[in-house]
Amino acid sequence: MFFKNRLFLSCTVIAFLLLSNVVIAQQEPQFTQYMFNRLSYNPAYAGSNGAICVTGFYRNQWMGLSLTDVNGQSTGASPGETMNISFDMPVRFLHGGIGATVISDKIGFWNNTYAKLDYAFRFQLPTGNLAIGIEGQLFNASIDKSKLMGSDQFTENDQIGETQDPLLKGNDKDDMLFDLGAGVYYQIPGKLYLGFASSKLMQTKSDKLRWDNRRFYYILAGYEWVVPEYPSIRVLPSALLKTDFMSSSAYQLDATTLVEYDHKIWGGLSYRVQDAIMVLAGFSYKDFKIGLSYDIPTSRISTQSSGSLEVFARYCFKIENPPSPPTIYRNTIKM
Repeated sequence: MFFKNRLFLSCTVIAFLLLSNVVIAQQEPQFTQYMFNRLSYNPAYAGSNGAICVTGFYRNQWMGLSLTDVNGQSTGASPGETMNISFDMPVRFLHGGIGATVISDKIGFWNNTYAKLDYAFRFQLPTGNLAIGIEGQLFNASIDKSKLMGSDQFTENDQIGETQDPLLKGNDKDDMLFDLGAGVYYQIPGKLYLGFASSKLMQTKSDKLRWDNRRFYYILAGYEWVVPEYPSIRVLPSALLKTDFMSSSAYQLDATTLVEYDHKIWGGLSYRVQDAIMVLAGFSYKDFKIGLSYDIPTSRISTQSSGSLEVFARYCFKIENPPSPPTIYRNTIKM
């Protein structure tokens, strides 16, 4: 988001990242409506809703931004596009819940796919419930090298030579990595929630792509306040912090306030530090939820992009087990 022009973005920044002696670290995908996508950040959330839920997200990042080649021609690559689908449910005999998430994340010439399986063990406390979750993560990264150029290809005469970058000259275009995640999640249903989690605990590395998974931490919190004079109105503040705790610059903070009416419609604003102001809205109908958000960039990328659009849909339902009929009948009539 700190690029002055499209050519610099597509040909210089990415090329420098691909130098053979540079190790790449990748964050997980970004979502403005994170409060409806907690499973993606914390495996201990699985099953906490008390229902079987399927949730889908689509995000179009940096709309209007076009990646160009060295001749200024559009490459057709999307600057950012993310799709997410997740499933979770409570499981009584496991004393918690299970979940699964699949994410496709395209950033420029990178195409990343995540597959996650979650288990959360939940137990009751006097005022709420606490869950401890673990997660297995499969991660596939692939790159289209045909659209990239090394910095050593630009000669003094503005001619394009042959790169000696071993990464760009190699035939390896993708790699599959395995990693782990873990988290804790505390909630008082209908009042507040607080979670702490970490992804990529093993910090798996890819020698093929010079790829280094960096361990990141997520702190997620939210509160529900019912307006006393108008009990049909709820104010829902929340926040999400992403950080590696290693660098003061390697963090991202989102703060959001939503106002919901009668558990049916909501709207609000969010702020991502040094990045964007976001507008959110949505509605519920029976077991469905649909939400929409729009990011208005405040960084220098605003000169190239009109913003980011995100939409999500969720369907939840509960399976009620009817009581078992009696197996023994007694005749109370005296003969």
